[in-house]
Amino acid sequence: MPEAASSNGRTHVGILGGGITGLAAAFYLLRAGVQVTVVEARPQLGGLATYFDFGPFHWDKYYHCVLTSDRPLQTLIEDLGLSEELRWRETKVGFYAKSGLYSVSSSLEFLRFPLLSLWEKFRFGLGIIYASRIPDGRDLEKVSVTEWLTRIFGKGCYQKMWAPLLKCKLGSCREEASAAFIWATIARLYSTRDRDAGQKERLGYVRGGYRAVFTRLIEEIERMGGKLVTGVPVERIESRPDGGIDFVTANGPMSFDRAVVTSPSHVASALVPELSREYVNKLNAVKYLGIVCTVLVLKRSLTPFYVTNLTTDDVPFTGVIEMTNLISLEETGGRHLIYLPKYIAPGDPLFQASDEEVWSLFQKHLSKMFPDLQESDIERKFIFREKLVQPLPVMHYSDIVPPMETGVPNLLLANTTQIINSTLNNNEMVKIARQAVDRILKNAAQGAAIGARS
Repeated sequence: MPEAASSNGRTHVGILGGGITGLAAAFYLLRAGVQVTVVEARPQLGGLATYFDFGPFHWDKYYHCVLTSDRPLQTLIEDLGLSEELRWRETKVGFYAKSGLYSVSSSLEFLRFPLLSLWEKFRFGLGIIYASRIPDGRDLEKVSVTEWLTRIFGKGCYQKMWAPLLKCKLGSCREEASAAFIWATIARLYSTRDRDAGQKERLGYVRGGYRAVFTRLIEEIERMGGKLVTGVPVERIESRPDGGIDFVTANGPMSFDRAVVTSPSHVASALVPELSREYVNKLNAVKYLGIVCTVLVLKRSLTPFYVTNLTTDDVPFTGVIEMTNLISLEETGGRHLIYLPKYIAPGDPLFQASDEEVWSLFQKHLSKMFPDLQESDIERKFIFREKLVQPLPVMHYSDIVPPMETGVPNLLLANTTQIINSTLNNNEMVKIARQAVDRILKNAAQGAAIGARS
């Protein structure tokens, strides 16, 4: 039997997807007095920000941090009563070149960095300051990332540093990216520099990781009467003659007054047959990058850096993220946690490779970078994969971004494709969740006013 849309007279909103976007939207809708049901196909909530049991400890499945400038995310943490669990720490940045590993965590270390000439370092510094002061990156969508970086930083700096970084980050897709992509990356990272501490990088995390955040989110959603349904794939989304929305599952429809879809655009286009051709074209125009991420639990530290950037393009992973140079070792039972991500197109053969094949490829190059790393240093290793992670910021990206209003009455889309002027991160997804909530509350208020007049 279908569920009642609003048995108690309250607007009932269905949210497809139990990641941070869906759960944050549910939390704020419930606080506004709206009835909410979250439907997640997987057995575990959290999406790309979910946590994992690494054996001796739980931590985030993929790497995340909080920036000092992440206001929507910090507001959510505060609203959940977790502000006292937020920890801040100065972190270091490293660069790996064929000649070795270098710390570039201060102005003096940057001046000693041998990869660039003195003039190239000067151009690099001016370029970073210039980029960080651009208030809006949408005009940069008209310029290719290669053209812009060469113009701003110089040809030598581009060839020695930016070109290999782009290849590591975007692979074969890098020629499609606009300058807005790298501008957003620079602006976001520059925003977390602590001016009172000599421009040192300062990052944060919640004690207990996103497991603590999601545990509190789930507790609060259930306390306020929200419903969380996991392990239930939605086969189709349909509108009803009364203006409501049905999530059709194998067990029958789940009925709502309004609904929000937080799944990737390609998934959304297949789920909603009533979408207009124009809207479907926007959904399908977005190109996604996926991720294959090797995670190592080590008995010892690998580097002193939170992030090690790669300026050699023959390494098969994007960078080295040593999470335990940000979080306390108490979080990991004294172990050191390393992420080796690789961003690739969804059709890349690496998605079909076995865990052993992925590790063999990554280990070969990791051993070259760190010859003293022994197999006995590795306590455990894991390979994680997701095919639809980061929308590729192509030229004129804003023109293809699907709006929240889908054209189907009372059905909204709120997903990663709608990030403009930033990069993929949890702060942006909380911001998009709040925008969807505001849209629902505004539409519900307008509908109530019309009903009262009639």
